[in-house]
Amino acid sequence: MSVIVFFCPTDTWGGVEKNVLLRAKQFGLRGYDVHIVLLKNTFKERFKNLTNVSVIEISSRGGDLNLFVIINYYRLLKKLKAKVAFAALKKDWWLVSFAAYLAKIPKIVLYLGIKRTIRNGFKYKLVFNLFNSKVLVNSDSLKNHLINSNTLFTTKNVYRIYNGFKIPVERNQNSDLKSKLGLPEGAFIIGCAGRFSLQKGFDQLPKIISHLPENFHIVHAGEGPLKNEIHELVAQSKFSNRIHFLGYQNNMSAFFSGLDTFLLCSRFEGMANVLNEAMSHGKPVVSTRVEGSEELLGFGKYGIIVDIDDTKSMAEALIGIEGNSIEFNPLVLRQRIENDFSIKQMIDNSELLFFG
Repeated sequence: MSVIVFFCPTDTWGGVEKNVLLRAKQFGLRGYDVHIVLLKNTFKERFKNLTNVSVIEISSRGGDLNLFVIINYYRLLKKLKAKVAFAALKKDWWLVSFAAYLAKIPKIVLYLGIKRTIRNGFKYKLVFNLFNSKVLVNSDSLKNHLINSNTLFTTKNVYRIYNGFKIPVERNQNSDLKSKLGLPEGAFIIGCAGRFSLQKGFDQLPKIISHLPENFHIVHAGEGPLKNEIHELVAQSKFSNRIHFLGYQNNMSAFFSGLDTFLLCSRFEGMANVLNEAMSHGKPVVSTRVEGSEELLGFGKYGIIVDIDDTKSMAEALIGIEGNSIEFNPLVLRQRIENDFSIKQMIDNSELLFFG
């Protein structure tokens, strides 16, 4: 049984961490021996009861020059006789690559889910030229950005594999968010989901709702470092009764099923998982013009794209969806995800990258 080790030592849960969970689960189901390296007392429970998946907790990842961490990673990889070392976070690229190289791991895969600056310095020259690490990205736009912006990257060491999503089983009953939140029957529910951070743009919610009719309500699912600040910002606005925070949701499928539409107001992204999830539930979407969104939405064929921070255009798009002047067939949206963003495609392509 081939061994895969995913390194994901972080105290923040988001799209990258969900992606690791999904890959771990699917590779375990295919019979691989999967190990997840996590920070102690973080997300061990979320990997519980997965087939062929075990969790290894560490106290700290340390800095890039922490030889103690590199030695521990080296010993771990040697002990497990790993075939693949997967670094889910850019801050761990050097540590994992160096340790995996010393342990003579056949395949080193480094994940990048969002546009970041990669310095063409000595450290990364070793990572890509000597250690022979490969980069896995989730969109063509991100792949092209890396290749066009840095000579370290070529079509031989950068691979694009779309994130995979399971098409939910259609049910006649929807999650009743209106009753849960005490909203009137005629309320039009706009969903948002993600970490409370400047990246996600949730500080714009009061401005967005100010351009919308009284029956429009925004419902957000998620947690994050700026939770208190954004909650306070909304509480101080005169629209606080139309912006609702649910916190972390175990059942995101129930959340999406209760929406009328979905809004991504981010300032930057890689390929936003929440857009794919909303579309897989047949929900029309509005997205800012961030990395990956135009690609996913077929440059407007499968959703509405507006400029970043343009709250008025976001509102106009939402009004168009509510009034049916702009329509997207739910079956077409679901088919888009099923055809091009299935879990099977993601794992098939990942398996080829890891072991091909």
